[in-house]
Amino acid sequence: MFRLRLFGGASLDREDGSPLAGRAAQRHRLALLALLACAPRSGVSRDKLVALLWPESDTERARNLLNVSVYELRKAFGEGAIVSQGDELRLDRDALVVDVVEFDAAMGRGDHETAVALFRGPFLDGFFVADAAEFERWTDGERERLAGAYARALEALAEAAERRRDFKGAAEWWRKRAAHDPYDSRVAISLMQALDAGGNRAGALQHASIHERLLRDEVGLLAPSPVAAFAEQLRAEPVRADPPRPSLTPPELESGEDDSAVVVQIPTGAAGEVRVDPAGAGPVHDAPPPAPQARGPGSPRRAVRLAAVMLAAIVTVGAVGWALWPDASPTARSVAVLPFANMSGDAENGYFSDGLTEQIITALSHVQGLRVAARTSSFALRDGRLDVRVIGDTLDVEAVLEGSVRRQGSRIKVTAQLIDAVSGFHLWSGEYDRQVSDVIAVQDEIARAIASALELRLPRSGATAPAQRTPSLAAYDLYLRARHLRDDLSRDAMRSAMELLDRATELESDFALAWAEKANVMGPAINFGYVPQEQGVAEMRAAVERALELDPELGEAHVALGILRLFYEWDWAAGERALRRAVDLNPNDQHAWHHLGNQLSVAGRIDEAVDARLRGIALDPLNARARSILAVELRNAGRHDEALAEYERARQLDPMNPNVLGLGPAVPIGAEIHLMRGRADDAVQELLRVAALRGATPGEMDALRAAFAKDGMRGVWRSWLDMDLRQSGSQPDPLRLAALWAYAGDADQALDWLERAYAARGSSLVFLRTYPAFAELRSRPRFVRIVEEMKLPAH
Repeated sequence: MFRLRLFGGASLDREDGSPLAGRAAQRHRLALLALLACAPRSGVSRDKLVALLWPESDTERARNLLNVSVYELRKAFGEGAIVSQGDELRLDRDALVVDVVEFDAAMGRGDHETAVALFRGPFLDGFFVADAAEFERWTDGERERLAGAYARALEALAEAAERRRDFKGAAEWWRKRAAHDPYDSRVAISLMQALDAGGNRAGALQHASIHERLLRDEVGLLAPSPVAAFAEQLRAEPVRADPPRPSLTPPELESGEDDSAVVVQIPTGAAGEVRVDPAGAGPVHDAPPPAPQARGPGSPRRAVRLAAVMLAAIVTVGAVGWALWPDASPTARSVAVLPFANMSGDAENGYFSDGLTEQIITALSHVQGLRVAARTSSFALRDGRLDVRVIGDTLDVEAVLEGSVRRQGSRIKVTAQLIDAVSGFHLWSGEYDRQVSDVIAVQDEIARAIASALELRLPRSGATAPAQRTPSLAAYDLYLRARHLRDDLSRDAMRSAMELLDRATELESDFALAWAEKANVMGPAINFGYVPQEQGVAEMRAAVERALELDPELGEAHVALGILRLFYEWDWAAGERALRRAVDLNPNDQHAWHHLGNQLSVAGRIDEAVDARLRGIALDPLNARARSILAVELRNAGRHDEALAEYERARQLDPMNPNVLGLGPAVPIGAEIHLMRGRADDAVQELLRVAALRGATPGEMDALRAAFAKDGMRGVWRSWLDMDLRQSGSQPDPLRLAALWAYAGDADQALDWLERAYAARGSSLVFLRTYPAFAELRSRPRFVRIVEEMKLPAH
């Protein structure tokens, strides 16, 4: 089964969600599918299709192009996918799942919530067919029809929530409605009313404040606002449910004179333009709004119309700003910072623009009430040229910050803009032209400007906190270069990063961030064997202590301290204290939540560990490693179906991720989950798939199949062991081999390798009691001795 998505663009997806490429997905063929999907069940004539899609071609050539397109689509989706009935063509709706068809069906049966969930953006947004003006006109008509239906669905949901007296739910639906059409005065007032009725008068008043600022800064209209008047009314009245709905009708119209034909439209980005379309007045004309005090010649009725237009524009602009947050509580506000573009003309300066982006993410992470997408996920969208609404949906954020950095000599020029990810409305923009030495001040100013734009506050100044005391430019540059290398986990990159950080701390011995970064780089360097463990742990401990001495409230240092205590000192209580302190200091630190999840998992508090990992993934939804570890945690919790779904998400994000491939201390996670679900056949298929990704030879693949046929899963694991040992070379991971031998049914070999893992004090050994492979070994004396000597927390 394939899915055709027409909301928010145009795409064809396979059943597993991966995009379908090739001839069937070419632009004209997608347009043909869109026409057939939206057509009546009787279909569309070939002549009409030709006229819409190939108007510039002669009749014979156009007919041939249509026939070729139909052939390619039938080849991709099945011979019966497109049905011919005389000169008519129609789409067999059982051959393709089409979001627009599902949307119309949901609307027809009154299932408004399903319809709203299906609407991912305007119909065929950004999609066009060259030299096909009639197709564009058809698209515009369908886009308007579907957008109107979506608006009606949102209003129906909001009104239903109000009837249930679920005013918080009503506010959510009105907020979505306002984001869809931010210039509708009725919706803006309804949103404020729902907020107040739900007991959130502060939210309603804050909405009024945002509306006034956006009106002034973005639209340039200064006429009296009914939103402001309603806000004054709310301030004067005691809080009560169901406040009266304020009238939007100017007093002149309350006399009974009909002016229902006034239509208001202010195009996004066209500040100062108001379009008025009174019924019967002919075509729409663009005109600048009159000054509030000006009253030109003309009939009183026309003056009233213009006043109504001005008031409607003022009321509805405020809805845009409020659409940024899912409820009145500031804690729900969220933003993603995309990698700032390097405009310096020198690719070598990429580390500088990336470093500035990361520091802005860090600064914003300290804004109270703001959720900030983690670097891994926001950087994964680099150069994707995605629509801001797609980015917002992908990262589950309501605003996106993007910008550019140009470094020339001793100066930098930074531009930045904050965009509402629901409506595409610009909330704030800034430009900074400074000395390179002022870069820390610039990133701090950007964070403060965004906090101000969102009416939040930054609790501690980046320029005055000890950890952010401005270092010399040379030291700061070394620090940025090291951070740029940090995610390349190769031996050379990690060693270079450590050397750069050593040089930075030599230049500035009180550069706390550099000391904390050194400690956090040292952890994986020890884990991967790039430095001897004893030496690495000593250097890591010294770096952590120095960072905390300089700044006891530096979250990054507390994360490093937690890692040190957990993985290398086996001080479980101290590790949890450090990691709890880290997430308290910075609730937006995905790294801290990940390691707190590790600590809780070691302690056997699996449900708490799942919660911590979910908190991390909410910040970093595109992190394949984090999702694969959540799958492990869900497996440990016995939530096998959820575990498998999370593993599949990780696999789709990064099929070559070591956790997915069963490298390092892990065995293939998906296979383990299938086994725990009692599905040995599925486990073998998963092992075969992973083996192919790991480069298994045809002979090794055949050996796995033959082993299963002969000896079941234990035979498969023995065959896997043979392959694993060949691929691992001279330094196999002893903990992984212990698990594989346990699965293969050889307890003595498993315990031998487990003792080697204990002697090496590998960091993953702390998870010893969570490995399902060791379930039958846990009562063995050698296993019990290792657990006791490690003083693992009691489960």
